[in-house]
Amino acid sequence: MTVGRPSLILAALAADAAPGFTFRNYRRVETNPDIDQLQLWDEDGFSYQLLIPATPAGESEIAIELQALKIIEPYQDVLGLETPKLVGQSMDSDGTGALLLTLLGGEAPDLAKYAPGPFSKSTGEALARIHDLNPVIIRETGLVEYDAASVLRLKVAEIDRIAQTGRVPAALLSRWEAATEDFGLFRFHPTVIHGNVSQETVTVSSQRTSGLSGWSSLKIGDPAEDLRWLTGGALRTTLQDTILNYRATREAADENVGQRAQLYSELELGSWLVHCIQGQDERQISQAEDMIAELRDQLETGNLASLRAASFAGIASIYAAGQLGDSTAALQKEESVETQKLSQHLEPELEPELGPEETPEATAIQDVDPNAKNEEELF
Repeated sequence: MTVGRPSLILAALAADAAPGFTFRNYRRVETNPDIDQLQLWDEDGFSYQLLIPATPAGESEIAIELQALKIIEPYQDVLGLETPKLVGQSMDSDGTGALLLTLLGGEAPDLAKYAPGPFSKSTGEALARIHDLNPVIIRETGLVEYDAASVLRLKVAEIDRIAQTGRVPAALLSRWEAATEDFGLFRFHPTVIHGNVSQETVTVSSQRTSGLSGWSSLKIGDPAEDLRWLTGGALRTTLQDTILNYRATREAADENVGQRAQLYSELELGSWLVHCIQGQDERQISQAEDMIAELRDQLETGNLASLRAASFAGIASIYAAGQLGDSTAALQKEESVETQKLSQHLEPELEPELGPEETPEATAIQDVDPNAKNEEELF
């Protein structure tokens, strides 16, 4: 059941934000309970997204999104990524502001089908370029900044909340606690990070990461956060190739970024269990417990990557000899044997960096075909 502002009201707000535009079709999207969202298509088939807060939390999120887009816009060419553009703004009868943004082209990624190649190369390079942005662009705006000590404290608190459920095996809790006690693992210099790299924010064209939306989590923090999604879902060899290309583009990346990304990916499952328990949804709780049980099984069979801090200089010879392409070819050969394995079957080693450290499911009101006849014509 749709709640919040009626779709026609949202469409009227979009028209007010973009005088002269004619929107022919729309679709309600319900992926965020804090924000009312409407996708619209104009008479030429171009797509847009109207965002307006539904809660105080949504109001804060949209404000940060607008601020973040203004910060990132001058660096779009540097990043080599398409980002949403602000088309216009409007206000409802209560004085609540709405944003009309361009909707990125391309398709949502399916990590299970990408072998090492264009996807892993473009993704690794794009993330490296984001992390290489000067942190000053964030500090000057007052957006959130977390240093390594703050990140560690947050992860310890997250583990405590997970442990309090009483539903996570002791072996997993011990693994996570040991990781947070390994201070070498958290020796990194904070960087500019997107903070919400996921299937919902990444768009892909011709198997290359071409766009990135959802910038409301832009901050200074741990670059490993932006690798968490890939670690939790990509094929093992594709993840390895992504990290190879990431390091090749950003040689100063810390050596344990892969291990922390693995930790964060595992903790995400535990935090999802906490969320489901708080929501008292028995079906979701059961599903979350199944995922935790699968993670425990992978630990018992030795199929989880090591979380120990380590230095590994062997990769230096690959870069020095210009053999990145050869290593990628080897990964592609291996991929032909293990196509169906996801990153949860990672072997215990991920080659870390060399180099010095640096100082909803959309719920459609109607099925939309921009070229179809007799769709709802708004104006």
